[in-house]
Amino acid sequence: MFERLNTPEEIFSFKLGSALTMERDTLAMLADLEDEARRPELKQLLAEHAEETRRQISMIEQCFALLDEEVDASPCAVIKAIAAEGKATIKKTDDSLVDAVILAGALETEHHEQAVYETLLLHARARGAASVVGVLETNLAIEQSAGAKVKALAERIAVSGVAVPTEGMSRGAKAGIVAGVAATVGAAAAAALKAGDHHETGTPEATTVTGSGATAATSTPTAGDTTTATVPATGSATSAEEFNDDALEERIEESEHRTRP
Repeated sequence: MFERLNTPEEIFSFKLGSALTMERDTLAMLADLEDEARRPELKQLLAEHAEETRRQISMIEQCFALLDEEVDASPCAVIKAIAAEGKATIKKTDDSLVDAVILAGALETEHHEQAVYETLLLHARARGAASVVGVLETNLAIEQSAGAKVKALAERIAVSGVAVPTEGMSRGAKAGIVAGVAATVGAAAAAALKAGDHHETGTPEATTVTGSGATAATSTPTAGDTTTATVPATGSATSAEEFNDDALEERIEESEHRTRP
């Protein structure tokens, strides 16, 4: 381990050793996160990146050989800090929401690793170490691909619903699902009202929804006359505000009871 960095070459070697420690710590973190993950697709993603990380470790060791230097694993505090923060956050997170925490930590890790390889490549090119550049470019490409996959999955569950059904789901998590369903009902209500804004003849109508969605005021232009009528909103036109949260929670609890072995 370097006690003091006196040349650009020493800085590069130190940072290369730090990258080695980074990947070794990441490999250990991936195993822990795979155990905590709830979704099968997330478990698979973490397992696949663990295999890629093993390959990256070998390639960093190869860089030392190409530089005719001994492998030196320098300290890397960043990944240890991300791993520690992730563990602490998971402990206080409802089981149904753990995947969101895992994906957040994974994306932060990928961004840091990409920055590390970009810096190493900058200095490797400056010193004319072409063979090392090729190896580091491969490692950077792996991190970029992994980061894109993590981001895509994080975006998908953020849109479709962060929570996953779990035994003994907390009231807070159930409330999140209730809110999501209520929002869906509200969207359906808006779509239903919009669909009813036209007569069979295709004459356009102007519709205004007021209050809690109990009524809809509809005006139809005619030859020289404008008529405004107030009609009740029925069926799927029920607003999100009128949605019965307690009733849905009871249905969730009944469903959990039926599915228990």
